[in-house]
Amino acid sequence: MQQLTPTHKLAVCLAAGVAVRLACFAIWPESLQRRPELTSPLTSFRSLQEGVFLFGKGDNPYTGGVFYYSPIYLAIFSHLQASPLLWVIADLMGALALSRIDTTRCSDDKGYKAAALYLFNPYILLSCLARSTAGLENAVLLWAICGRTTNDLLLSGTCLAFVSHTSIYPILLLPPLLKGLSSRQRAILAGAFAVVFGTIAAGNTLVFGSSWIRPTWGTILTVSDLTPNVGMWWYFFTEMFDHFRQFFLGVFQLHTAIYVLPVCLRIEDPLHATLILLGVISTWKSYPTLADLGVWAGLLGCFPEITANLRHPLFTLATYLHTFILLPLLHSLWLLTGTGNANFFYAATMVHGLNSALAVVDVVTAVMRFRLKKVVQWKDTYKAVQITAIE
Repeated sequence: MQQLTPTHKLAVCLAAGVAVRLACFAIWPESLQRRPELTSPLTSFRSLQEGVFLFGKGDNPYTGGVFYYSPIYLAIFSHLQASPLLWVIADLMGALALSRIDTTRCSDDKGYKAAALYLFNPYILLSCLARSTAGLENAVLLWAICGRTTNDLLLSGTCLAFVSHTSIYPILLLPPLLKGLSSRQRAILAGAFAVVFGTIAAGNTLVFGSSWIRPTWGTILTVSDLTPNVGMWWYFFTEMFDHFRQFFLGVFQLHTAIYVLPVCLRIEDPLHATLILLGVISTWKSYPTLADLGVWAGLLGCFPEITANLRHPLFTLATYLHTFILLPLLHSLWLLTGTGNANFFYAATMVHGLNSALAVVDVVTAVMRFRLKKVVQWKDTYKAVQITAIE
């Protein structure tokens, strides 16, 4: 029997991913759309439907104070039906981007493994079934990283501008994506980002004036909606006294952004730096979902030199499995059966967040260990060459 080629294996993975998603959509069409682990106020499909309906009736959806989506989504879904197939295609595009990243970096034609890891990740699969717009944003973000990997700088800058407009935090990935490029290449990537970002902002302002800025970017930065999610912000600011709120908002937002400079200075490989900062963003952004962690895990699969140097992968996976079970269980005890309180759910989110932070630290350590091994190997090779030359 003839062995399948890597292209055929990739096609089989994509087809299996589509089949699983379509089957799950037929079984659970809308049951996951309310889950706080999978959606947030900024990625909820129900909220998006409400905003598109109001916009179609000629009303400004931002005047109600409950619609936090970028006007990009209004422009898209006002002319495009929100079919489940759209989310399936988005996941396929994300898997293809990861396949290209893995193939370009490793040159071993095993990109299908990265695609399979992404498509069959429970976090990604369930987010797709919940129709969380985080899945759409993750696909665009992966193509921004893919463009940098393949030196398609226009694609990278354009995709990064789009996804930064919808959730702001990806703009922190611009410095590592610019790292290691020539002056001309930096001008191309940064120019594409600036032009697309400015054009979108101008178009949004032309249609809605300035009313869209505070409900979208303002909500992300000020955390005005305290709907429970898997992050560590909502409960903290629920209990926060008002006169301390501004100070701790600055501390929390600065904590997310402060790693950009040291990571870019210390980590030589721009893709390694991008991976680390994406993990920081996925853990510490103000409105995270499981899809954010899923896309980081998918990208991590494209770096075998890092995964081979992780010190605690089993502990990390076991803890994620633990919180994957605890989060919906404790949320149900709190809001459905009434036998628990908010502390139950928040305790699970703290374990989840702490494990994510430790996973990022483990990745940083693995990157440094890999670099140290390369230096030692180079020195040993250099000494061997010197000895051979002397003999």
